[in-house]
Amino acid sequence: MLSLIAASLCLISPPPEKVNVIVFLVDDLGWQDTSLSFGLPEKVTGRHFRTPNLEKLASRGLTVNQAYSASPVCTPTRASLISGFSPARTRITNWVSTGGDTDPNHPSHGKFAWASEGLQAGKWDLLPGLLQRGLCHTAYFGKAHFGAGGTYGAYPNTLGFSTTIGGGALGHPNSYYGLQNFAAKKKSPSDPPAFNDVPGLEKYHGKDIFLDEALALEAADFIRTWASSKGRFFMVFAPYAVHTPIQPNKRYLKKYLDKGLDPTEAAYATMVETVDAALGTIVQTLRQAEQLDNTIIIFTSDNGGLSESSRGGIRNQHNLPLRSGKGSAYEGGIRVPFVIAGPGIPRGKSLKKTPIITTDLTATLWALQGRPANPDTDPPKDIPALEGEIPTFGDFFKDSANLAECFRNVQEAPQRSLYWHYPHYRGLRGPGLEPFSAVRKGDFKLIYFYLDRRWELYNLANDIGETVNLARIPSPKNREIGQDLAERLIGYLKECEAQFPVEAKTGKPIEPNFETFGS
Repeated sequence: MLSLIAASLCLISPPPEKVNVIVFLVDDLGWQDTSLSFGLPEKVTGRHFRTPNLEKLASRGLTVNQAYSASPVCTPTRASLISGFSPARTRITNWVSTGGDTDPNHPSHGKFAWASEGLQAGKWDLLPGLLQRGLCHTAYFGKAHFGAGGTYGAYPNTLGFSTTIGGGALGHPNSYYGLQNFAAKKKSPSDPPAFNDVPGLEKYHGKDIFLDEALALEAADFIRTWASSKGRFFMVFAPYAVHTPIQPNKRYLKKYLDKGLDPTEAAYATMVETVDAALGTIVQTLRQAEQLDNTIIIFTSDNGGLSESSRGGIRNQHNLPLRSGKGSAYEGGIRVPFVIAGPGIPRGKSLKKTPIITTDLTATLWALQGRPANPDTDPPKDIPALEGEIPTFGDFFKDSANLAECFRNVQEAPQRSLYWHYPHYRGLRGPGLEPFSAVRKGDFKLIYFYLDRRWELYNLANDIGETVNLARIPSPKNREIGQDLAERLIGYLKECEAQFPVEAKTGKPIEPNFETFGS
């Protein structure tokens, strides 16, 4: 199937013979955590953020107003990006650490054996390896967090990236400061690195530089080197910001404090601006290397914005008008910023109604490298066996709908079905921060919460804040919409052979049941 980029390339002109791709994947950046509004007539939150480089990217590219991450937390989304499969299918449904279950205990829910080792090579033919076989150099800069510590998949170079700097199993840095060596404070210089110390940036140790500034300099060096070789490249640039710890970049701090912001929120704003400056460094380097006109840049986030803890201000209010934040079933947990610019992409346009999701990118990026429009007709012969079966490219693309039509003259195709599956208890308090599965089709979104077996139905077109649960308003129409979406969701989870939370007393899985709709 043609999808996002590949379909877009048909609009204006054929792509150059050599097309580079950069995915700028920010950590925990919320839908309104930039100076763009993504379709809102007026920003409710985030008016203090300053992201001029993202504004410039949007002015020469396409803004998608209803973009989603594959998961409300980081590792599942990142695994989906390079595998092409949804978390329900990979069973990588939560963030990973040093191995083992990262779920806290819950009085009524037992543990289940999800893929807590994270993404590993061998089960699937991953996107970086596929692109390498298409003679495209692959590079990864920044936070990886694909596989658990101590496993083969902990580092991007084991998953098909030729050049990697700064990535590993760590989900956040111990420090953003070069003066602290991007590391935890040590009792003795001879102490071994702590788990969340950032690797590969030793030449910046002891220097007054912010972590993502150093990563941007490394990415710029890579671009200049690879541009001189006249080869194609695929790069993921993954800042550690804006994940905790919230630490200010002092270069930008005063102007936010002068605005009267809460000190923690002012520090957060400096981290957002640092991410934007890194984008500016990469774009400027591409321009100087005469690569900007044949490079597609995609800017997005791995999940919705942090809001339950660690931010300044009122909890669970940072993503308004969206409800809740990172980890939640609600829009604040899964709706993310998305801008794409480059050769063939419409300039200064917006896709307003069509929802897209992380796995669309995987199919898109592979199609961009010359795969046929219908990959089922030409499956490669060297994809490894998956659980005794040989998956075709039809399987590889299964989670990505055909977006070609919605990009012809930037027409909309809003009636897609998107799915989420997060069967984990996070141990946090806040709206929607509990095990759930969800489906969106058109304007309607249906959520099933496993703890109390309840359904919630929302019309996002007139209730973006998910304040009116239509499942609690009896009407034939609401029940008809709910039943249609529930059947889609249950069928999807069955097709994926998804895992479910288990009841502690019986040890049996808890599966969605439409009979509880409206109760």
